[in-house]
Amino acid sequence: MSATVLIVGNDKPTTTSYASFFSKREFTILTAHSGRQAHAAAKTHHLDAVIVDATSPRLNCKSLCKKLHAESFAPIVLITQPNAKIESGIAPAGIVHKPIAARKLVARVKNAIDEKPPRLLTVGHLSLDLEKRRLARGSKNFPLTPKEFGLLKILMSRAGQTVTRKTLMKEVWETDYLGDTRTLDVHIRWVREKIEENPSKPQRLTTARGQGYKLVAEN
Repeated sequence: MSATVLIVGNDKPTTTSYASFFSKREFTILTAHSGRQAHAAAKTHHLDAVIVDATSPRLNCKSLCKKLHAESFAPIVLITQPNAKIESGIAPAGIVHKPIAARKLVARVKNAIDEKPPRLLTVGHLSLDLEKRRLARGSKNFPLTPKEFGLLKILMSRAGQTVTRKTLMKEVWETDYLGDTRTLDVHIRWVREKIEENPSKPQRLTTARGQGYKLVAEN
């Protein structure tokens, strides 16, 4: 079965040339020429990897990569100019500098697919499927909204640590505004309804008053 790879870049001839590097026997290649097209592809296809041409002048690379990470489990390989600075928050699985060598680009993509991290994030009796975005608590399975998934991914990856409200608002809602965090409190309540035996008396997801929330590592 071939791997599905999305190539994102403003210039159609360039993305077409990159697509020609990949064997049709091994890869199914999709192309997108805007952030909107890339988001649509991530939502409608199971992607094994994404190539983003960070040199594209009309592409907001940081915003695109953050949204792709939120929408897809696929690793991202960046195409950049030599010595280009990679913005924080992009977290590429591989980088290829221009001028592009076909063999090197294909090799980076294959490595990114082979080294893709485990699909499941497990803490005690909780298991979060990072690809299907579903939560399992013992034998029970729960679908998640995008914000619930974002909260659980952060809290489970930092189990045993207090995660501040500021961090949660910044990483899940992409805002530094803390004037009104009622929406965070509501989503925490919804998460507790999925992971707690008694959401009104939480044992797994506790509140650190004046700080934030902590997912108990073992419970």
